[in-house]
Amino acid sequence: MLFFSLIIACISLLNLYTLFNAFNYLKIYEQDLIKNTVIHNLQTSIIENNSNFENYIMYSDENALNQFNDKVPEIWSNWKLVQETSNTNSDAYFQIYAIRYALLAYMESIDKTQKSMDKDENSFINNLLKTRRINGYIDNYLKELVHIRLEEGSQLYSLQIGKVIKIRMVSFIGIIFISILFMIFGTYFSESVTKPIRELADRSLKMAEGEFTGNLFNVPYRDEIGVLTTSFNKMRTNIHEMVQSLEDKVEIEKRLREDELKIADMNQSLKEAQFLSLQSQISPHFLFNTLNTIARTSMFEKAPNTVKLIESLSNIFRYTLNRQNRIVTLSEEIDILNEYMHIQKIRYGDRLTFRIDCDLDSSEIQIPIFTIQPLIENALKYGIEPREEGGEILFKAERIENKVRLTISDTGAGIPVEEIERIFFNDDRILSDQSTGIGITNVRRRLSLAFQEKESFDIRSIPGEGTTVIITIPGDTSV
Repeated sequence: MLFFSLIIACISLLNLYTLFNAFNYLKIYEQDLIKNTVIHNLQTSIIENNSNFENYIMYSDENALNQFNDKVPEIWSNWKLVQETSNTNSDAYFQIYAIRYALLAYMESIDKTQKSMDKDENSFINNLLKTRRINGYIDNYLKELVHIRLEEGSQLYSLQIGKVIKIRMVSFIGIIFISILFMIFGTYFSESVTKPIRELADRSLKMAEGEFTGNLFNVPYRDEIGVLTTSFNKMRTNIHEMVQSLEDKVEIEKRLREDELKIADMNQSLKEAQFLSLQSQISPHFLFNTLNTIARTSMFEKAPNTVKLIESLSNIFRYTLNRQNRIVTLSEEIDILNEYMHIQKIRYGDRLTFRIDCDLDSSEIQIPIFTIQPLIENALKYGIEPREEGGEILFKAERIENKVRLTISDTGAGIPVEEIERIFFNDDRILSDQSTGIGITNVRRRLSLAFQEKESFDIRSIPGEGTTVIITIPGDTSV
């Protein structure tokens, strides 16, 4: 650690010395470059402005005159920068202020030239020649200032080059000194550190080939190499013991896999039993109301309506008793829903309006049996029936991206907030003690079993305005 601290200190001092001088020289050259740049900018702006004035004189271009006037503040701004950065000696001072007074005379001459353009031709020509002569003076002053700056730059370079050579020599000697230290220490370090590591590598190769016997490898160090050697010996002993116990563990793992398969079969059977138990519930209240409706209808009509009611009821019972197919298509659900609503329309008359809006291929969508009808029955009994004016029930099926959304909405009495909260907390008392069929809670459970909790079930209700139940299931509905 002392050696590396010494090396780091030497390198750091060498780098700091080099960087300090490098940044110092960069700053000097940057200032020198700025001085040359501002002189160049002043020279460029004067040349561009003189070109604008000549264009105005030759072509009477008002746009060129406007550009000339707009350029004047920039010229004075550039002169100010030159005065601040390049006023380094008496010669430069003379040239800078000579440029200033020449610029003032140049601007005054331009003004006289512009005013005499349309008045006196001789006066115009004299003023124009004077303007051009003054511009030539300005150009000569700028060239002389540039020459002065180049001489200063040359002197600066000559002064700094000796210092740079000195810094380069110091850096070269420092690098040689640090390299010699590294070579001396590297030889010692390689012998004391890499030899035990090579021995560990050889023993690791033998262990990889299955050789766990032989004497343990020890080194007379208590540093990281000693810790590594001790850990290697413990690892070899542990691996040897682990290999000996693997055969016993293989048999145990085999038995565990057999037990896991049995448990999986039992869980599947339990889910099937739960599903059939949920599916087997049916409301005698619906049967009573339907038979009552058929009885009343048969008193007023002798054949057609009564026959249709009986056929609808028979189809519903046939569909209910189809316990072998716990998963049906959406098309089958819609068919049995039409049979059910035919009976209810006879019962409620004009008080009930029912619509189906399906814009997808319902024969490709699979859902648990009796998913839609219990929700429609619940909306009818607790939403539409209590309202004297009746209401409307809408069933809508649509595909949204890779999902299928089923919506049952009514314009009935709505569901109180506390009952919706109990439904989503899986309170079996909700609707289970009432004659509303299978009920909302059972529908949610069967959907969860069928789609393995990949579905969503939402109830939105406004008391007095209606209720909407939204079911979203995966688009690939192979359940």
